[in-house]
Amino acid sequence: MTAQEQFLTQVLFNNLTYDDKGNGMYVFEALEFKELITRCRDNGIGAYRMLVWNNNEVMTIASHDDFNKKATDARWLKTAFYKYFYEDKSSKYSIEFKLSDKLLDRMEMFVPKDEEE
Repeated sequence: MTAQEQFLTQVLFNNLTYDDKGNGMYVFEALEFKELITRCRDNGIGAYRMLVWNNNEVMTIASHDDFNKKATDARWLKTAFYKYFYEDKSSKYSIEFKLSDKLLDRMEMFVPKDEEE
């Protein structure tokens, strides 16, 4: 398991339910994905692309470039999520992440927001 996979599965996705499709592809239900967006925003985790799934197939791919935002600006991800969520509430979602080495180095310090409360 790579450091990135370990960070994602053991830290970022802590207490979230997801489906591991392999090759670093993790698919979330809408409410779980909404929490994931918040965790990404709060910790400076970038997202290059968001994939919208329906019936175990990728139906749409949105990119930070489509919204003229940096990968680390989670506003594009939130906007894209709500756009596709309102089109089809049964869809599932995944992210192509951008994790810096600096973030991976501070993995032990990361605590998901819901555990701090």
